[in-house]
Amino acid sequence: MNWQDMAVTIRRAKTETLSLRLDPKTKFMLDFMSRVQGQSITTVVERAVQKVAAGVSVADYNSADRTWATFWDASEGVRTLNLIGDADYPTNFEEDELLSFAKTHWPFFYTSERATSPRRAFVDVLWPKVDVYLNLWREKRQTNYWAAGEAMRVDLEAARIAAPEWPAKATTEPTTIELNDEIPF
Repeated sequence: MNWQDMAVTIRRAKTETLSLRLDPKTKFMLDFMSRVQGQSITTVVERAVQKVAAGVSVADYNSADRTWATFWDASEGVRTLNLIGDADYPTNFEEDELLSFAKTHWPFFYTSERATSPRRAFVDVLWPKVDVYLNLWREKRQTNYWAAGEAMRVDLEAARIAAPEWPAKATTEPTTIELNDEIPF
């Protein structure tokens, strides 16, 4: 058996645990479905959730509905940025603050200032410490607004990733409009 065949036969173990409190009738239904279908309770629950989730979406009147599959990514950081970056997805204060932080520090999290496509390699390295960077930003922004970005640069360089220039230089000069007194209003 070569490595490609082995890769196909490897099954990953379940890694997430969910604890539920059910009334006796619902528990009986789960046991019944499990026995009749010859499946574990876990499989019955997973398939039921998948079936219902396919019909749940973030509605946008200007484009197609976005289901969980639109936002899913194996990377927790990319997944989170995809969700909280969608204007129609309901967020809380902490998620709004996280999005503000990510957009302020966009070169570390996104491929452009539009903040629509997460920068996967950077996010994968930085996300495990995103709370540390966010706290640093909260605590230091009055005295050093760029401190969190400087810390992220150090961590990216430690991972042998070329970090973005920080603080980012403005791409354009501010526009000055001179008013002409000759133009009637």
